[in-house]
Amino acid sequence: MKMRKNVERRALLENMEGLFLAVDEIVDGGVILESDPQQVVHRVALRGDDVPLTEQTVTQVLQSAKEQIKWSLLR
Repeated sequence: MKMRKNVERRALLENMEGLFLAVDEIVDGGVILESDPQQVVHRVALRGDDVPLTEQTVTQVLQSAKEQIKWSLLR
């Protein structure tokens, strides 16, 4: 689904999981972590449907911890 001026409600609902994953990759705790659309698409694509939900949760936790450590070191 490519974003255009008007997004159909049905298309949005069908792709809601991908939308939430993209938002999760962009923002964490109110802090913008990534603004490059290509990086966001790449990271969301890595979390495909072939990965079970339990492993996705572990991956999300590890990714969040990695990002937080990175940001704390950069301060």
